[in-house]
Amino acid sequence: MSTYALHHSALERRRVMLQKLGGDAKRREAIDIFYKKQMEDERLLNFFEGTDIEIIKWHQFNLMSIAFTAVPRTFDVSSLLLTRHRSLFDAGLDESHFDIVAKHFTDTLEEMNVDAELIKEALDVVTPLRNIFQEGARQAKKRKETAEFRGRLKKLAFVAIAAALMVRYARNNKK
Repeated sequence: MSTYALHHSALERRRVMLQKLGGDAKRREAIDIFYKKQMEDERLLNFFEGTDIEIIKWHQFNLMSIAFTAVPRTFDVSSLLLTRHRSLFDAGLDESHFDIVAKHFTDTLEEMNVDAELIKEALDVVTPLRNIFQEGARQAKKRKETAEFRGRLKKLAFVAIAAALMVRYARNNKK
């Protein structure tokens, strides 16, 4: 089977899955329920501070359309998430939060009486993103370590300069 046929077949399955979820109206309802669950979860609240939830819902609606129908081959999901969520990763977002959100996603679909097989298909689309959250957390940790190291170097440089000035002062006062 050709790559095109495999890709086309996957796109068709996703389009059908999106329709089975109930189309746009059901997707909007799902997003409302999904974000309500997240906003009520104290483990996630700090990641929503200062955001307009309606804008986030709008983005999610559009992303679900892409994720469940046709992700363009040129669309680099990993780079997009790592770039757009950098400040969230720096604030502690990691794969454990992905797991929490995935559970809210599953609970939302179950609450809407979506067929278990369809929920599994939806999770199969979403679950590979967990690795991106691991990578984002790893990059954030490296940025933090680098910043801390630079801070220590600055302090060390200050101490070295202060010591050199004190030695110079002491030598000048001996004369």
